[in-house]
Amino acid sequence: MIPSPEQSARRLAQILKRGSVNLGGGPGHERLMLMLTRSCELRCGYCLVQKMEDAENLSLDLAKQGIDLLMKSARPGLEVQFFGGEPTRSWPVLESSILYAVHHPERAGRKLEILVTTNGIGLTPERVAFLEQHPVMVLFSLDGDAVAHKRFRAAHLHSDADAYASIEAALGLLRESSLNWFMNAVLPPAAAGACMERYEWALEQGVPRLQLNYAVGMRWSQTQMDDYVSGLLDVLRADHVSTGDMEVYNWRSDCEPVMLSDDLIVDVDGTVLHDGAIFLERRFPELKTTYRRGHLEGLAAFDPLRWSLSELYEVFVGTYEEGSAERQIVIDNCRFGAQVDLAILALRRELGRS
Repeated sequence: MIPSPEQSARRLAQILKRGSVNLGGGPGHERLMLMLTRSCELRCGYCLVQKMEDAENLSLDLAKQGIDLLMKSARPGLEVQFFGGEPTRSWPVLESSILYAVHHPERAGRKLEILVTTNGIGLTPERVAFLEQHPVMVLFSLDGDAVAHKRFRAAHLHSDADAYASIEAALGLLRESSLNWFMNAVLPPAAAGACMERYEWALEQGVPRLQLNYAVGMRWSQTQMDDYVSGLLDVLRADHVSTGDMEVYNWRSDCEPVMLSDDLIVDVDGTVLHDGAIFLERRFPELKTTYRRGHLEGLAAFDPLRWSLSELYEVFVGTYEEGSAERQIVIDNCRFGAQVDLAILALRRELGRS
């Protein structure tokens, strides 16, 4: 069931050849991410965003300009995603931006989705109540219990105990709320075999939806990749026969390879980039140049900005010299994504899932 490196390489070539986008949701949907701040209460080992407590935040004026740009899209479905750092640390801008997007005159009745990516520490009953009033989905970044949390998610502005207490409180708030939310668990190479552990913990905690991800931008040995895929398939088999209500997003493999995320993001200074330039900046800082699509003040249209997967691959690989460690990580991570995609497709066929 686990694809070979050769099979994965062929699958990657197929994905690139079809020239499609992966995370944008297809031709009927467009998404823009807003990087509200680089401040964060945690320093997760697998997060490659450059976190800083003294850096500038995205101003409300620039956030509105970003939303204005997205609204110029001709697509019938739109999404704004708030990211960081920890976006709740810039709550006034987050709150005002949500209201601006919901009531934007150029929305013209189109479906609008809002995604807030959070570690949960800044969630309060009042903030959850505000989010409940709007078309918001919360991406709750979680590793599991306190031991798993401490292993890869070092507290920065709080003690580990206080940080996890706030996370547990946020978990309770979300469970009791009417919000749509899901747990997003990222597994680095050192936790390659922990898929089932994360799944079982999510079930015990009453998580309604779960997404398991492998950490991109890191070196994965073939053994680690195989361990992750094997564990993910075990999770999906367990979920297939489960009588619980939790939805596992991994059944949908159309986001692979994650390394080639094609979303657009507005950095805190108003620069518009493909999001890998931010997600991967500590390991691949050169992408801040090669993934740059312009500045909000100089962009007149949204739809032409998004590159296809093949274009992203060419730019990403072409940013680094032949034989460089960076180039090899890019190629290996993309092949890893193709391996995950193939394995899930094969399991779906085996189980008769459409």
